[in-house]
This record gives sequence, structure tokens and C-alpha cells, in this order.
Amino acid sequence: MIGADPDHFFEACLIGWGGAAIGDFPEIEAYRTAWRHSNVIAGMCHDYRAGVGIDLKHDREDSGCVLDMPALVLWGGDGVMARHFDVAAIWRERLSNMRAQVVSGGHFFVDQSPGEVVAALSEFFTDLAVEAGIE
Repeated sequence: MIGADPDHFFEACLIGWGGAAIGDFPEIEAYRTAWRHSNVIAGMCHDYRAGVGIDLKHDREDSGCVLDMPALVLWGGDGVMARHFDVAAIWRERLSNMRAQVVSGGHFFVDQSPGEVVAALSEFFTDLAVEAGIE
């Protein structure tokens, strides 16, 4: 079904899931080139299928585990996750050394607000380097 018109399917996802416009994706041609391949479509379907299958099993197995390492959690402030969940609180249960930051945009905030994402990553890694005595 997806393979019959991958551009229509995936562009509807980009716009529908993230509240974005096609213009928010300056590299849209690279996306189109990729998602037109049947093996890419299959891989994406496997990834989403895992999200409601084996990923949940692994999540239950890891319940109660807390990672003690520097972590940066970013999410789109206009997205479904921000509207329905306290993203920082959820990750705080699993990460003891975490920074959390909301970024403009929705599901595809990395594409919608690349400057904010780069700034957050840059600050995070710079601070890690300073803490480690690497400058």
C-alpha cells in the first residue's frame, strides 16, 4: 500500500503527525529518494511494529533500571508527546543525570527547528567537555 504512492503516504505523515509544512523540510528530496525504496519502507514498518512489540517487552524487562550517564532529552513542544505527557518526568525515572529541553516544533522538531537542536547539542557537549577538563 505505501509503495503504491510513497510520496503521498510519507508527506501526509510529515504534515499530519508533526503539524509541519513540507517547506519545513529543506532536505525533502533526500527523504523522497530514500522512502521510494521498498527496503526503506520495509525497515520503517519494522521499526514501528517493534514499537508496539519487542520494544515494549524490552522496556518492561528494564523497568526500574536507571542509567547514570549524562543525557540530553529533547522533544517538540508542539507535538503529541508534549500535549499528552510530562516528557521530562518520564525520562527522569530512567536517567539520573539528565537535562531536558523543549524545542519548537512537533514530531519532526529536528527538521522544523534545526538551529535550536544544534544549539542544545552544542551547549550539552561543551558543558560535558568542560566538566571533563577538555576544552
